[in-house]
Amino acid sequence: MNYIYEAEGKTKGEAEQMALAALDVKEDEVTFEAVSSGKGFLGIVSRKPTIVRMFSKSVPVDKVIKGTVITLIRKMGLSVDQVTVVPEEESYLVQIETEDSAILIGKQGRTLDSLQFLMNCMVDSRLRNNRRVVLDVAEYRERRKLRLTKLAKAVADRVARTGQSVLLEWMNPYERRIVHLSLEPDERVTTRSDGNGVYKRVRVLPERGRGPDREPGRERNDRADKNDRGDRGNSGNSGSRDSQPIKERDFNRLPNSSEEEVDDRDFNR
Repeated sequence: MNYIYEAEGKTKGEAEQMALAALDVKEDEVTFEAVSSGKGFLGIVSRKPTIVRMFSKSVPVDKVIKGTVITLIRKMGLSVDQVTVVPEEESYLVQIETEDSAILIGKQGRTLDSLQFLMNCMVDSRLRNNRRVVLDVAEYRERRKLRLTKLAKAVADRVARTGQSVLLEWMNPYERRIVHLSLEPDERVTTRSDGNGVYKRVRVLPERGRGPDREPGRERNDRADKNDRGDRGNSGNSGSRDSQPIKERDFNRLPNSSEEEVDDRDFNR
């Protein structure tokens, strides 16, 4: 069983009281284990503090999560100002306030994702009723959600206009779900995930049977441009673009001029 909090004090009793106060739990809800007694050779008191670890007997799950998050971050050598656990329908949202927010988030949220993975491993799934633990620092998740939603809609307009699929950046499952749900009501496009492993990329494609959006007044039988003719090849078929299958590039080769690979920076400059 993993311990849920680690505290230190001048004496064992002081360290235990600090741990109880930090999580606001009662003494009969937990047990303690001394890691360091703070005593030196022949029982002489040393300058090292006494360290105790708190184990749960009947501590509520939100306090277990809070204590585990604080201990994990402190083990990284970082500070924690405040941790708030908000129970939601499918998850426990953990809001973290710290001066080291940039370090905890990491590049594209990779460090935060790793900490979140560890938290879901450390806190028993039966204790949290199989609800996921979601970590958020400085409202990063909410800002990222708004950014991805804006990106998804911009890419959908681009795909509908050009009739060509677009491959987005690498995303974790949570971020991919945001993109899929954002474009689900859009009848012009469809989405799918490409790749293997935890991090995959979302591809936005024109809906089957739909060609690129046309300017007002242009009919389906108007003269196609040279890109349309190039897609049809030498078949000699003069039918509409709608009858042509969507070309998909191989995921393991570089994109060519007819298929673009973008990330959110393209839409922010």
